[in-house]
Amino acid sequence: MLFSLLLTFISGVSLLTLVLTISLLLIGAENVLYGMHGTNASLLAPYKRFLAGRCSEKCPPPLLYASCISLLTIFLFMPMGSLPQFVETEGDFVVVIFLLLASQGLYIRGMKIFSGEIYQSFDSKELFVLSKLAVTMIAMGATLSWYALHRGMPGSIFSFETFSATSLWTVTGPFGKLGTVMFLLLLTIVSPSRGITKSRIVDNVQIPEIFDAIRSMLAPAMIVSVFFSMRVGIALGLIGFKMYLVDFVFFWIKLMLVQLILIPFAGKVFRGAFEKRRKKLESFPEIMIGASGIIFFMIDLYI
Repeated sequence: MLFSLLLTFISGVSLLTLVLTISLLLIGAENVLYGMHGTNASLLAPYKRFLAGRCSEKCPPPLLYASCISLLTIFLFMPMGSLPQFVETEGDFVVVIFLLLASQGLYIRGMKIFSGEIYQSFDSKELFVLSKLAVTMIAMGATLSWYALHRGMPGSIFSFETFSATSLWTVTGPFGKLGTVMFLLLLTIVSPSRGITKSRIVDNVQIPEIFDAIRSMLAPAMIVSVFFSMRVGIALGLIGFKMYLVDFVFFWIKLMLVQLILIPFAGKVFRGAFEKRRKKLESFPEIMIGASGIIFFMIDLYI
């Protein structure tokens, strides 16, 4: 029993270490692709800064470490290819929303304690982006769960695994597919991306960069798990370890393409379309897209 718990703990830490490593590599790729400016904006620079563990005049407070751990924990609830979630619950959506809001609160309080100057320099929309992602998850999660319940989809209606195992594209009608597109679009435009925000690089403040890296990978992971859950290993007729390995690698390839290409492209197109009226409209376009997704799913279900 004790050995089993120890093995589970080591496996969980190993998975989160892999997630953290990939997130730092991807944020480095964003720095290169989208012309970020800093002392060192090369591909491997974020990872090297992480390994160096440098602090500026003072190290970040425990609240900032806790905020990063909260974000990392979310990946334990994400199915990765044919591999099931590391932690399986009946209410993944609820747990993920709680962790998003907890991380947001811990980060804000931690940054205020760490450096009021840096905190004041952040754009409010960028600072509260996790709150917007949590609201999106509430609307999308509630709608998809209701749809899964009344469509009779196998699995827990609040679990990511339900929508990863049974693709929405195969069980929805024309209106349901439109609703799926709306929620996909909504997740892409509320996701943070350096290709859109042009966040500056804080070379000597390690935790904000790590937080930014993990945060940028959250929406892509959700998008791949829910909307692009195709499993190549199964399609190729592979079984056992080969199937799990191929699908696991393919999961991260899909996530990379979503984070580095799809989200920046969709975000720029969306912001370009509403740039002139952005101040007047505020979040109205996002609200309309989310509402459209809900309406399309309800039409598909009841009409």
